[in-house]
Amino acid sequence: MQKKTLEAMVSKSDGVKVDATITTETIDRDGEVLISQGMDAGEYEKNPVVFYNHDYAQPIGKITDLRRAKGKIDASIEFAQRPEGFDGSYFPEFVESLVDQGIVKGISVGFVPLPGGVRKASTKDREDYGETVRQVYSKWKLLEVSVAPLPANATALVSAVRKGVVSLEDATRWLDFTPPARTIQIQVPRRGRLSTL
Repeated sequence: MQKKTLEAMVSKSDGVKVDATITTETIDRDGEVLISQGMDAGEYEKNPVVFYNHDYAQPIGKITDLRRAKGKIDASIEFAQRPEGFDGSYFPEFVESLVDQGIVKGISVGFVPLPGGVRKASTKDREDYGETVRQVYSKWKLLEVSVAPLPANATALVSAVRKGVVSLEDATRWLDFTPPARTIQIQVPRRGRLSTL
């Protein structure tokens, strides 16, 4: 399976739903392009689960609407709701909060190329997509969609923890977040001067 991650493509919609562009016909970090009209989502649409960072143990919602447009594929994502009687932190709510605040903005698709659907970039491809394109997928099967922490805005996450919007415990537990070291000034009585730790 191959993955393609987009930056800043998730935006808040209403309630527990967000609108997202899950892929565009632009060069990714590997110099590849997915052609939106070449997507086969038939199998995926039978069970349109959305994961967090391609972790199949972390389902966070589902796609309720998948739309092809010129040069891109848009989707509506609905986050999983807290089960009745569930106590404690609930991971889908945590991710939804990060998306709402613009801390996590990425969407990533997992896919496999279909027979006859992959080519080395041609001169025309370089004209259309840019000089750094090296491979184009014109027929591909969508396997999964993930909300991706890259790019995650670390400064925004620190701010969210400080404001109490996201608990330090949840950020540490689910994102392996380590708060930045703080500069603390203390008075050292014997010398009568300030020191920085």
